[in-house]
Amino acid sequence: MSLISTADIDRDGYQILQEPLSRDLLVQLEAVLNSAHEDSFRQRRSGTRYAIRNAHLVLPGLRSLIEAEALRELACHMLDQAATLVSATLFDKRPGANWFVPPHQDLQVPINGQSTVPEWTNWSVKAGQQYVEPPLEVFQQMLAVRVHLDECPGENGALEVVPRSHRRRLTEEEVALIAEPEFQLCPVNAGEVLLMNPLLVHRSRSSQLPQRRRVLHVVYSAARLPEGLAWT
Repeated sequence: MSLISTADIDRDGYQILQEPLSRDLLVQLEAVLNSAHEDSFRQRRSGTRYAIRNAHLVLPGLRSLIEAEALRELACHMLDQAATLVSATLFDKRPGANWFVPPHQDLQVPINGQSTVPEWTNWSVKAGQQYVEPPLEVFQQMLAVRVHLDECPGENGALEVVPRSHRRRLTEEEVALIAEPEFQLCPVNAGEVLLMNPLLVHRSRSSQLPQRRRVLHVVYSAARLPEGLAWT
């Protein structure tokens, strides 16, 4: 993949890469994701399975693909320094597992260790993994790389974002007050990548098509962590 300018993502908080990932990498990613056992997926109350949280810790072979291949190289280029893997989540919208994601910022990240630094807040444990909300300066050195394994037009739950909303941490009330015209639809073709800052306000609607919409959401960081903390 050819290197790209960082200007758009610095300004708007996101960017869609029109050049798809290599066919070889996509085949390898799909093979690993297809090997996931149903028990690896999170379940909705209805029993339908829809996502794998911390997939890099669950699926053998995934971590090596997203730490050593083109995705990490892309993150290092966009962050303009060496980047470390933070997390990987598989979202799998499909018939029987389809949902609306309301507008939000991604505020919590998985973390190992403990710290008394006051800027690291809202500690919690989900499914046995510790999470924390980092300070703003850490978010400014993070990048989410969303790999689309299926076609994702507007009718198939494409992400909708609010450009330039990544510059600060918003309250829930501020997010709820964002006007409808401010949301930008981001249709993406299979194999293409959407880059975004985790603080970018985003949402996605339920798919209107009878087909899957799989997205591998990988987060990298170039931030230096306080003593006692380490990415997973």
